[in-house]
Amino acid sequence: GEGGLWASIFRSEGASAIYFMMRDPDFSAWHRIPESETWIHLAGSPTLLYNFERDPDQGDLEGLTSKILDNRSGKYLYTVKPSTWMAAKPLGEWSLLVCTLTPAFTEMELARKEDVSRWASTYGEEIGRLCHG
Repeated sequence: GEGGLWASIFRSEGASAIYFMMRDPDFSAWHRIPESETWIHLAGSPTLLYNFERDPDQGDLEGLTSKILDNRSGKYLYTVKPSTWMAAKPLGEWSLLVCTLTPAFTEMELARKEDVSRWASTYGEEIGRLCHG
């Protein structure tokens, strides 16, 4: 699946939250969900979070952004818009985050290897490495 280790910490009809931990070389593979997701860095190495501001399947190849989340820098949270492709990795041994979703989590779509390979041809090899399978 997505990768990483997770544990549910809250769920209601209106929201859900998990602890999410990545230990190098593990990562969060390219995926998208229909909910808004806020990533909050709690501890460990900074986290590099990638997302496409617009759906790359619609031909927009200018929308890739990356954010470094680090609770020590004051830049520790970022909200990914609904249905946005995202992936993340720790920039060191491990990263611990809380991920909150509003409304509550319903489903996740993992990116297909062939799509990630196509994105990597535009954005670089690092993008292509963030896919399991």
